[in-house]
Amino acid sequence: MKLKLKLSKRQMMVPAILALAAGGLTMSRSVADQPHGGVDGPARTACRDFAAGYPQARTKTARLALADRVTASSGRTGNTAIAQRAAEMGRSADDDGGAWRSAAQALTTACRDAGVRISYEM
Repeated sequence: MKLKLKLSKRQMMVPAILALAAGGLTMSRSVADQPHGGVDGPARTACRDFAAGYPQARTKTARLALADRVTASSGRTGNTAIAQRAAEMGRSADDDGGAWRSAAQALTTACRDAGVRISYEM
């Protein structure tokens, strides 16, 4: 004997909505568990480009070029701390004094906090 169940549209929609809600909660928790959005590809690229270029960025031209490269990557990241620190570093690129070094240190800290291993001499 076969039993046929005929479900209404409403009865079919409820489980689908519940499944989507559960999936959304799972996704939001995994992102929330990572500091400031975690480290994604663009954040990792920004941090590594910065670490590779910082020691050679002694002139205004070199600092501006490095800032352009780093902010291009960080502009696509979900990590707000890295994006903000990269923007600050970009704004201070024409300063060869304390503002540039302070912004560089803040970006380094944001990268390390996100789990990107970078090393260079400040």
